[in-house]
Amino acid sequence: METKDAILKRHSVRYFKDQAVKLETLKNIVALAQHAPSWVDSQPWKVYLATGETLKKLKDLHAKNVANGKTANPDWKPMHRVDWDAFPQTNMANLNLERSNFLTKPEQEIEWPMLQASFYHAPAIFYLTIPKKAPRWASFDLGAFAQTLMLAAKDQGVDTMIAYEIVKYPEEAREVLQISSDEVIAIGIAAGYPADSHVNQFKSSRVVTDNMFKVFE
Repeated sequence: METKDAILKRHSVRYFKDQAVKLETLKNIVALAQHAPSWVDSQPWKVYLATGETLKKLKDLHAKNVANGKTANPDWKPMHRVDWDAFPQTNMANLNLERSNFLTKPEQEIEWPMLQASFYHAPAIFYLTIPKKAPRWASFDLGAFAQTLMLAAKDQGVDTMIAYEIVKYPEEAREVLQISSDEVIAIGIAAGYPADSHVNQFKSSRVVTDNMFKVFE
């Protein structure tokens, strides 16, 4: 797939079909992502892949935590939207409006959080970490790695969903995947093939380029 095609065709899939992705394909996606740039070539990221019975165990733990109303305690604490700068606040508000206009039926509004709680029915999840002893540049590196991974997945015919939901209870992954307490469990990326569902037709708009791009000649 051409790079431009991978960029334009990749979008967040929120409902995956019950179809496993070959382990060889998933490994190849990670190998391609390792070509992402990093500060002083530090390559601070680590990847933990959960599939099969291991992922089922993680999904069961997560479903119980959600059902019990457990308070989220992610390694990276989120910021309330009202505390953000005005520019991203506006973008997030636009997303909420777009989503509300898209989910026109009550059952669709109900389905959305149910999919989150089930990890979007994904057959595979990548957990991405960086060391706690690392500069802020490591976060930039991890972002570059994550984007490269998702584009590599699209090139391999695999869709993705990067989600806070997957890591809001990091103790789940630490327990099941034996992730060291010295690592920040930064983000989770669900991977698989899209189900035939209305929710997968949702694609958020992008900010008009001229509104965020300034040229000085």
